[in-house]
Amino acid sequence: MSGAASGGSCASEDYSHDLAAPHGFTGAAESPGTAHRGPCASPLRVLMLASYFPKPENPLMGNWALAQAQALRRNGVDLRVVSFTSWVPRVFAITKGARAYANCPAASSWDGLEAEYPRWLYYPVGPFRKLTERYPALLMKLAWLTARRALRKAVDTFRPQVIYAHHTGASGFLAAKLNQETGLPYIITDHDFDEVQSAQIWPQRRRLFEFVAGNAHTMIAVATRMEAELKKVSPRSRTATIQNGSDPLPAEIVGKPRPAELAGKTIIFSCGTFYRRKAVPALVEAFARIAQKYPEAILRIAGGGEERPLVEEAVRKHSLQNRVTLLGFLSHAQVMQEMVWSDMFALIGWDEPFATVYLEATAAGKPIVCCSDGGINDVIRNEVHGLTIPPRDTDAAAVALDRLCGDPELRKIMGRASAELFQSSLRWDSHATRMIEIFESAVATR
Repeated sequence: MSGAASGGSCASEDYSHDLAAPHGFTGAAESPGTAHRGPCASPLRVLMLASYFPKPENPLMGNWALAQAQALRRNGVDLRVVSFTSWVPRVFAITKGARAYANCPAASSWDGLEAEYPRWLYYPVGPFRKLTERYPALLMKLAWLTARRALRKAVDTFRPQVIYAHHTGASGFLAAKLNQETGLPYIITDHDFDEVQSAQIWPQRRRLFEFVAGNAHTMIAVATRMEAELKKVSPRSRTATIQNGSDPLPAEIVGKPRPAELAGKTIIFSCGTFYRRKAVPALVEAFARIAQKYPEAILRIAGGGEERPLVEEAVRKHSLQNRVTLLGFLSHAQVMQEMVWSDMFALIGWDEPFATVYLEATAAGKPIVCCSDGGINDVIRNEVHGLTIPPRDTDAAAVALDRLCGDPELRKIMGRASAELFQSSLRWDSHATRMIEIFESAVATR
């Protein structure tokens, strides 16, 4: 495998090679610095690079990144968001996802937070995604060349003190290249086990991670397991684990009563994209095994995706059309309303890095059913905040649902524990405090 990965014309690409700065670029000598101000000066100017960020026609995409950005602003950070967006001609925008890219404006405001959407020639979808995973050098260079002008403009006009990027590839690569030209320190947060672990398999991807991590002030993981994987790829890098957060639920959502058709029901709620790792068909199967025992129990699932036909097939197989409701994609507010109306939250996908939907369940005070290999286990405790099960174990999932459906008092106890955990340590504002400490350290050590 490694031999195949190291072949091809891109194998000898040197990520650290400096591209000549164009005439008129301020360069390192004139880049924003901190010689005239202390590291804790306010406001701290942070340039956030997040390609996975909401767009006007896809407000659910990366809504956790938006929530994080808003929390940083609430806590005194002067933040500019640049969300590079794949260039898609409108004539070729056939699918809903493609139209969200093609119709995306140059900028948009999210409750006062301005986000810019420059176009670039980078496409992390379909076959391009697999190609980028194994042979990232050429596509990273193309991403940088098509993003560079917008980045220069952002640096010259905003004069940030530090760059913060989501995902080592490709926003982290942009931050590393910008660091070469300006000296600006940067911090990266990774969010996906597979993206990090693939760097241990594919030589070119490992070189990408080594380049970005080797020059970063801090490589942040959203789970301790992910931090350990980062250390395997780049042992000398400074790493940290900072879990994602969530926001308190609005009073109008918390106070809205269940509709009449849900009265008296025991509601299991789930939410996620329907692809293999999320194990949505397995959740339907687990529910089917206890459905006859609890005739008042229902399963409501928000989301959709490539495995929806398999989910529908599982519902038909067990004749659960009146017990399982596929809600489709919902707005964030609608998801939170479903969470409040539910009696428990269940998402039994494996390798979950740190799905913020679990935190939203704690914000709603719900017991959680999840797999034991996910990052959420850094903060929740089995038998305290919910029930954890082995990954890919449908039998164990059925047992967990059985226990919670059959014990209303246990649901209340675990729900209260979840709510207390959220209030004490899982809010986005708590996350922002830790992030700001790292930003200030990066500025101070520039």
